Amino acid sequence: MTDAKQTGSTGGAITVHKTCCGICNAYSHCGIDAYVQDGRIIRAEGSVDNPHSQGKLCPRGAGIRQYVYNPERILHPLKRVGEKGEGTFEPISWEEAYQLIADKLKGYRADFGPESVAFVAGFSKWYRPPLQRLASSFGSPNYITEGSCCQEAHKMAWWLVFGGIASADIVNAQVVMIWSRNPFYSNMDNNRAFYEQLEKGKPFIVVDPRKTSFTQKAAIHLQLKPGTDGALALGMANVIIQEKLYDQEFVEHYVHGFEEFARLAAEYPPERVEQITGVPRELFIRAARLYAGAKPAALLTSASPVVHHVNGVQNYRAVVSLAALTGNYDIEGGNRVIPSGYLLVTGFTPSNEKEYLGHFTFDAPAMGHREFPVWAEFLPEQAQGMLLPKYIHEEKPYPIKAVLGFGMNHMMWPDSTYMLSALKKLDFFVSVDLFMTETCRYADIVLPACTSLERSDVKIFADGYVQCFPPAIEPLGESRHDIQIIFDIAKALDLDDPHLRMSYEEYMNFILEPTGLTVAEIQANGGIMRPHHTLPPYQERKYRDHGFPTPTGKVELASTVVEKYAQEYGYDVVPQYRSFDEVYPQYADRETWPLMINTGSRRPQYMHTRTYRMKWIRELEPNDLLDLHPQDAEKLGIQSGDRVRITTPSGSIGATANVTATVFPGVVHMYHGNEKANTSYLMDHDFLDPLSGYPGYKNFPCRVEKEV
Repeated sequence: MTDAKQTGSTGGAITVHKTCCGICNAYSHCGIDAYVQDGRIIRAEGSVDNPHSQGKLCPRGAGIRQYVYNPERILHPLKRVGEKGEGTFEPISWEEAYQLIADKLKGYRADFGPESVAFVAGFSKWYRPPLQRLASSFGSPNYITEGSCCQEAHKMAWWLVFGGIASADIVNAQVVMIWSRNPFYSNMDNNRAFYEQLEKGKPFIVVDPRKTSFTQKAAIHLQLKPGTDGALALGMANVIIQEKLYDQEFVEHYVHGFEEFARLAAEYPPERVEQITGVPRELFIRAARLYAGAKPAALLTSASPVVHHVNGVQNYRAVVSLAALTGNYDIEGGNRVIPSGYLLVTGFTPSNEKEYLGHFTFDAPAMGHREFPVWAEFLPEQAQGMLLPKYIHEEKPYPIKAVLGFGMNHMMWPDSTYMLSALKKLDFFVSVDLFMTETCRYADIVLPACTSLERSDVKIFADGYVQCFPPAIEPLGESRHDIQIIFDIAKALDLDDPHLRMSYEEYMNFILEPTGLTVAEIQANGGIMRPHHTLPPYQERKYRDHGFPTPTGKVELASTVVEKYAQEYGYDVVPQYRSFDEVYPQYADRETWPLMINTGSRRPQYMHTRTYRMKWIRELEPNDLLDLHPQDAEKLGIQSGDRVRITTPSGSIGATANVTATVFPGVVHMYHGNEKANTSYLMDHDFLDPLSGYPGYKNFPCRVEKEV
């Protein structure tokens, strides 16, 4: 949709194109008014008439021009002509690139089996269904997503306890407990709702190791040491059980393993919990009473912070068990069970995503399914990709010969040097990306993708709106959108799969079919509208008629899934808290490593690696800040602005000190994704949660020294 505007003083007419930002997660993708002159965006503003985003834009969206026209954009298909890692390429045609890819992948499938080819979906998520279908039709079980280190382990914790995740109903709750999330930084689309509830005086309990703009507004802030969430949750559970604040009727009828869980919680009296977590006992006792005493009360959890620990799933199992004890699961004002929709966005708008993906079986087990059997039960359609570099290096239990990666970044893996050495060894690597990243420099073929402003794609939001704008501008250079590239590769591979032989518009209309909408209708009505058909409205307490989707049909505080593997793998059936050095004793030397580092702590302007390339954002503050407490800074003789060096048992990087009382003494924090100060270099590649395979990014030992 375009609106004619004034004629520019030095060019043609300026038109305003409705489009959207695709930089961050699929829940947001805020509307943008792109002012276009002579085929180029000259200005971008939030679309005030977009009913989903209502004019909101964060710093990333406001700087979208520097994203689209970034000098590091890849504009042509490229073929490596130098050594891997050198970044020496020559342009080739799309046809030549597709033929090379098809010949290589067909050869590896014939010689080593289809499992020797891995298909990797990094960020963002919009092209996932066709890529998964491509992997399945090719015959490979090794479809990998960034879910190997983001969100899925968090959902696994809910699944082990309840059989499925449930969303916090903050509007109807009497009390909201937010565990490991900063709403003001994480989801722009929810900010208004949080502000409205705060203005109404609704009490929020916030569990966060940092003081933030949101914790300042909380009724209770439980500032804990990173990685001690399990101990804090068990301590709160002990208070709730001992004081008989739990929902006794719900527990009696619907909970399995209450006695075992109660015995575990009794091992965490207030004085022990205070010692482990650093949270004053009177605070978490008050929080436990407030949460358990209100009905309904909502528990808002987060995708990664808690599960980025080597005991992460067990820690979050303990946390979500609080919703079970209090009977706040699947009720209005508590945590509601809402369908998971297109691209993992919850809501009541249907799609044909599951029908598109279909069901496939494979001859070989997926990567990581033997090593992490609970992951295999929870997510059978995805490999655990954190083992990709190990499989490449060791070629066991089978070799990985090729990787087809979309938005794949080596910094997603712990110990980036290990991952880069794997890519260097790998026989054949195709990288599809927007920018010439360090990962791309190790590729044999690099293919140029385009941004959300250069394509159409379907968005289905949690608030019920369906969005699909026409492209605001033509793709830059020879770039193409990811799904077109997937369809083209499928054709080159001669895959006889009608779902991969669709045109792009046919694909979008197939996804939209249950809504009663088509791409043409949406675009004829401004690019965003309500569906004609929706799923049935929410009904609470569905478990009364259907039970819970767990092996026992009940809430499982003692997991029968985990119990199957407990003896062989050493898993805890009830969610025992374990520190990182209990799981990995080799990291127990506190004299050499006196501080703990928490990596990936959110800063509002960043979104993984991609936004470091935007000049406006880089200039807001130094982009390699290390937050440390004044007590630690004084001991180390460090002041804000000093250059410092962070060293761990695995590596060392430089940073700029930021002395701040917002962090816990003894803990330093640093954001991830910076190619020039990559926190992933600081971790061993096998520093993983034994249950989920997730890296322990949020809690591992280090020391900090002032650089001379």
